[in-house]
Amino acid sequence: MPATVLDLRHLHRRFAIGIDGCSAEVTAVDGATLRVERGECVGIVGGPATGKRTLLHLAAGLLTPDRGFVWRAPSALVASHGSEFGFLGVRAALEYALARVDLTGSDTGDENFDAILDRCELGAFATVRIAQLSAGTRARVRVAIALVSAPDVLLLDDPFGALHDVDERRDFAEFVGQLGARDQLACVVTARQPEPLRTVAHRMLTMRAGRLTPMRSNPLALELQVRTPGEAAGLLALHGLGVERRGRRLRVPLGRASAEEILSACLALGITVRGSKVVAEEAPEHGRILPPALHRAPLRP
Repeated sequence: MPATVLDLRHLHRRFAIGIDGCSAEVTAVDGATLRVERGECVGIVGGPATGKRTLLHLAAGLLTPDRGFVWRAPSALVASHGSEFGFLGVRAALEYALARVDLTGSDTGDENFDAILDRCELGAFATVRIAQLSAGTRARVRVAIALVSAPDVLLLDDPFGALHDVDERRDFAEFVGQLGARDQLACVVTARQPEPLRTVAHRMLTMRAGRLTPMRSNPLALELQVRTPGEAAGLLALHGLGVERRGRRLRVPLGRASAEEILSACLALGITVRGSKVVAEEAPEHGRILPPALHRAPLRP
């Protein structure tokens, strides 16, 4: 049976900005309501300064709402960038994190560290310094450190912002999805773009001006004006992107990759793009959509 592990109701939070004599108040969260069940992955998408981070801090208990109700099971906030443990090995960082957590009466031993390393696919990096790891691996280390406190809810603050590689974003999204499916761990993940979360999130919400709303169902696509549309469509399809050809224009659904990643792929593949824009994806007017190839090649040459 589903069990609620996070319940936020009508949250409001304002901040004063400026200096004495010249200040104002801004509303960071304006009536946000969210309920999350055990094992559920919820994606919250929004641009900068839309209230995503403030909402996570309210959910984690790091901030108190001006108005509203917060109830949560044990939770952990996972920061988006950096690590104060960069000089430590991965396993040593987990041991240090445990020393800072109040686990009175808990029988946490070395076998628990091994289990966490296995859950986060970090066993091969147990003695490697965190600062020497790739961005995607460091992101999993931050999750592993959060798991030391045995939370029921993980609150991930824009983990994709530090991941600039397409494969790392996809792999990390799949990793987050597995935490919910395998371990029944609830995850609330914020992101600036929806693409990394579309395949793993059970629900997608949009946050604008501090307000949460369900993400519209009609997906978006990147429309490209290219010099050689036939050749370009074939190349993009071979590299794992569904492509619809409309005359000399191509439409690539923004599901497997972001607009920035698609344009980077075009550059890497030698496709000349004369113009591009994000549009609402519609049924094909003519022609057909070229599906992604069965065996996807890397986006990079």
